[in-house]
Parts: sequence; structure tokens; C-alpha cells
Amino acid sequence: MFNSFTNFLVSNNDFIIATILAMFSGLSIRVMLSLVKQRWVSTYHHTMSYTLLPLITLVVTKVITGNIALSLGMIGALSIVRFRNPVKNPFELVMFFALITIGISMAVNMKIGMLLAATINIVILISYLLE
Repeated sequence: MFNSFTNFLVSNNDFIIATILAMFSGLSIRVMLSLVKQRWVSTYHHTMSYTLLPLITLVVTKVITGNIALSLGMIGALSIVRFRNPVKNPFELVMFFALITIGISMAVNMKIGMLLAATINIVILISYLLE
């Protein structure tokens, strides 16, 4: 089990670097907005949204690459969630998108789905500990 996970990390080095860069890019925008006195972005929900949404989008793009049927299904599923649910805050919407993306990712590649779920959990835990 550990050996196959190590092989996955080595063979998908670019993907792992991209996930880390996506999260830090979103977080850097959140920090910059705070530095220019945009107080609305300083909530926990906005911090998590700015950190996780680029990661989720990266995984969605990776999963649907080259598969037009899957991409149309993903767009439909995300649209239904967005327009059918009253969203109280942006983080709630990000979590809905994350859950859908995890499910679709698992269907295409279980390792990518597990990596997304683990990364989201780690980001949430670290954010909670730093808060």
C-alpha cells in the first residue's frame, strides 16, 4: 500500500506541485486583499474559499481533460448545485463543489479523488489550528 502511494507521488510530481501552487495562489490573493484593507475577505469562510476553490478547479480540469461527455456532466452537476441551493456563504458553495468533484474524481481515478479529499481535510485542519 505504502509503496503504491509512493509510486503515485513520484509519477504525479507535476500534479502535486500544481495543487500546492493552486492553493497558495488563491491564498496569496486573499492575503493581498486583506493588506489593502478589504475587511470582507477576512472571515474564515472566505479564507477557506480562496484556498480550496483553485484546488477544486484544478482537479475538475484534470479529471475532465479530453472527455467531452464527462465535462458536460460536470458542468451540469455544478450548475444544479449552484442554482438549486440557497448559498449562505461562499465556503458552503465551495464545499458543495468539492464534494461533487471528489465523487466524480473517484469515478475517473480513485487516487486523484483521495488526494483531493485528503488535501481539503488537511487545509481545513491547518486553517482551524492557525485561526
